[in-house]
Amino acid sequence: MPSLRRMRIFSLMYDLTARSPVVVLKEEEGDRYLPILIGYFEATAIEMGLKKKRPTRPLTHDLISNFLHEMHLTVFQIQVAKIEDHTFYANIILSGDGETYEIDARPSDAIAIAIREEAPIVVSEEILNDAGVQASDPPGQSGSFGEELYTSLNTDDPEEFRQFIAGLRPEDLFPADDAEPGAEG
Repeated sequence: MPSLRRMRIFSLMYDLTARSPVVVLKEEEGDRYLPILIGYFEATAIEMGLKKKRPTRPLTHDLISNFLHEMHLTVFQIQVAKIEDHTFYANIILSGDGETYEIDARPSDAIAIAIREEAPIVVSEEILNDAGVQASDPPGQSGSFGEELYTSLNTDDPEEFRQFIAGLRPEDLFPADDAEPGAEG
């Protein structure tokens, strides 16, 4: 079993270069960040969950959450389990009636569900070593490459995060390849 690091959602941003939303996870006890490119609908679902906005009718991730409750299943944790060809893979670990279930999911969907279920998000040490970005000073609120949608930090100095993001290079995330970094399948 690989070593797992507990993460939290650090920010949700829009990358103007990749023209895609990005969810940035941060180690709870460390200084590594994991940026994952995600889709627009998933970014909206994550943002709604973070801001505790409830639609009048359940959207997909709310429907899944409702289904889990009705079936008496608990989300034990979300695991960002592997990265293959620059695509992240996740698992939703469920428990109920003495059974454990592992469900394959895109990280963005798994994260949207984790928010609604208040479940921990974990990432393997191997993925953080391969695709994580280390920063010793905590970043601020917005990046120079895109528009901030959400951040879990409260700071008066957004310049720190701009510098952090501006210093990221594709080879920092994937040193061995030239393919698009952090893409989700």
